[in-house]
Amino acid sequence: MNRIDRLFGILLQLQSKKRVHSKTLAASFEVSERTIFRDIAALSEMGVPITTEWGEGYMLMEGFYLPPLIFTPDEASSLFLGGRMLSRQATGKLVEASHQALAKLETVLPKAAKDQVDELSETIRFMLPERRFNLEDGRLVTIRQAIKHQQVIDITYHSYTRNEVTRRQVEPHELIYAGNSWYMRGHCRLRQDTREFRLDRIDELRLLDEAFIRRTPQETEKEYEVVQLRFASEDRRWVDEYQHYAFQREEIISDGSVIMTYHPNHALEMKPWILMWGAQVNVLSPLSLRAAIRVEALRLAEILT
Repeated sequence: MNRIDRLFGILLQLQSKKRVHSKTLAASFEVSERTIFRDIAALSEMGVPITTEWGEGYMLMEGFYLPPLIFTPDEASSLFLGGRMLSRQATGKLVEASHQALAKLETVLPKAAKDQVDELSETIRFMLPERRFNLEDGRLVTIRQAIKHQQVIDITYHSYTRNEVTRRQVEPHELIYAGNSWYMRGHCRLRQDTREFRLDRIDELRLLDEAFIRRTPQETEKEYEVVQLRFASEDRRWVDEYQHYAFQREEIISDGSVIMTYHPNHALEMKPWILMWGAQVNVLSPLSLRAAIRVEALRLAEILT
């Protein structure tokens, strides 16, 4: 890293933190503390108001801020690609704000960065699912509020694995977007365990006045079910193309076939995905899932005969 990049990096660290010690800066940029002392002096000579207290580290004088950033071609390209992916996947105010931000950015890009962005625009096109999400959706807003203020929510949930409707109180921890669907992860008081709830399976949702204390990571750790499937070697490539979200690892055994291990929330939720592979898959464990697949296969055979 040259000195100009290092000086800019020091400014970024000072702006993002209240106080930074010279040892921290030296370790971050892989230089000596003596070099950091000289860099701080150079920044001060350039008019950057850096204050220090002996043994306490450096900090920027309150009210000082950096001028607009200058992006490298790679940094600018990553922002443009991310913005375009967002505009294809989302709806609402966020998309319009993304378009406006990219338009502003494009007007101030150096020529090299603009040329790279234009080249990517001409050669890369995103074909994403048409099912879009809206961050202003009422349920998302309510759950985000509940997570922020640590409020319990009351939901009526239609479970896929048991095909039953239950009413639950949940302490929400985070929202997850995966597989073109939103999920809420939190502590379910009914099951006394951490669960993921798919939002389009929530029939009713109500924010309660009751607050909760966020559980520690140790308290929220959960035991996932372990599913093991065997595929022939020639099917491995195609399985990888449509891999299940719960995939963990694979092991090639002596006959060339591959054993894939999964950690789903519930083993039975993998049943539709497994059935998609027909006779190409052999369910090794758990036995309850193997039995459920066998029952489904027999029902299909009866229907088709």
